[in-house]
Amino acid sequence: MDSNPQHTPISHTRPRAGLVIAVALAAFAVKAYCVLTTFGSGDVSVIYHFAQVIDANGMDYLYRTDRLFNHPPLAGSFFWWIYHVSTAISPKGVCGVPTALPILLRIPSIVADLLSVLILLRIREKTGRPSAGALILFAASPVAFMVSAFHGNTDSIMVCLLLAAAWFCIEEHPAACGIFLALSCNVKIIPLLLTPVFFFFWLHRGPRKALAFSAAFGLFCLAGWSAALIGSPVQFFKNVLGYPSWAGAWGVTYWYAWLADHFHLAPRGRSPFESIPWMLASLKLAIICAILFIGWTRRKRSGQGIMASLTDAWICFMILAPGFIPYYLVWLAPFLVCYSTPWYVAITAASSAYLFAYYNTMSHGMPWNVADLGAPPSWPVWGNLPWFALIAMAAVTLWNRRRKNMETPEPGMCPQRAAMQPVT
Repeated sequence: MDSNPQHTPISHTRPRAGLVIAVALAAFAVKAYCVLTTFGSGDVSVIYHFAQVIDANGMDYLYRTDRLFNHPPLAGSFFWWIYHVSTAISPKGVCGVPTALPILLRIPSIVADLLSVLILLRIREKTGRPSAGALILFAASPVAFMVSAFHGNTDSIMVCLLLAAAWFCIEEHPAACGIFLALSCNVKIIPLLLTPVFFFFWLHRGPRKALAFSAAFGLFCLAGWSAALIGSPVQFFKNVLGYPSWAGAWGVTYWYAWLADHFHLAPRGRSPFESIPWMLASLKLAIICAILFIGWTRRKRSGQGIMASLTDAWICFMILAPGFIPYYLVWLAPFLVCYSTPWYVAITAASSAYLFAYYNTMSHGMPWNVADLGAPPSWPVWGNLPWFALIAMAAVTLWNRRRKNMETPEPGMCPQRAAMQPVT
């Protein structure tokens, strides 16, 4: 873990901040080059298809007819907007997609990465974390490069908004926290899972702050979701709130699928999860219970502690995830970098190897231009690198906390007497 930041002299902090910003700007330039010279992943074509349907028939029709459309209405409106602009200013290119669309889709993501660095710098000024070295690695992260600059989706935007919500916990602004958390849920639905961490944090600080947070969060969520809640509520809940992701390519479900394949645990020609339909539901329930537990037991932590609570919540999700896609690893990064520099370095290295294997396979080798969704899925085995790293981090963290609790003297016990107590 990093040393106590409170004692870092300001004269040393400012030059380091300048170096972080310089690295972030250099990374932005490299990402911009990638955005301008590559097409990206198959998600670009999928998003183009979504936008075409929205333009022709409306978003309600897309929710009702395409189970794969799992985005909130705000994200769908963004797809529709870049579709209109790109068709107006550029000719068709790869897969019939206007050449400007992959650029317009990915530019907000690399801008979001840059904004995330600036938010972390503000958090560092307030709390002393993360360290300058960790921030430099975060700014130049290969994970962020592959997801934001090459892939083509809205995950980095969601992460930036969620990070802003955490920052407003540190700044003690409950309404602003609720607004930015709601905005992140309007980009992707997954931050909704972390709502208990924020709610219990504000509840501990008084009913008025909890009410301000809840009112702002609820109002902005309903405003963003209103189009779908009015036009196609059932399909919205099924597609977005009930999105199952991709089971069998990560963690628990990967190893179950591997065992099912090698030991014939499922009938031939059927998904291994059809024989135990309760498995995915049980993993989801376990994640929800774990995050509720984290939110309640860590509610008394300081604003700085919210970053650790969110890191713990993301780790629980990553370890137990019933469905997973490699670019989900960008979700954890800005919270983990504030939590522990050594673990951030280790998990970033493991995640980078996994994502490289994923995109290199999908792009049929270097140089990358178009990632093919139909490429043989030979990359899931690489997911064991970050998954086992996350498990190791969780195990070491729990062990250290248990040891610390055992070494803490009972209330009212003098240090000399506490030292004489046997360790059990």
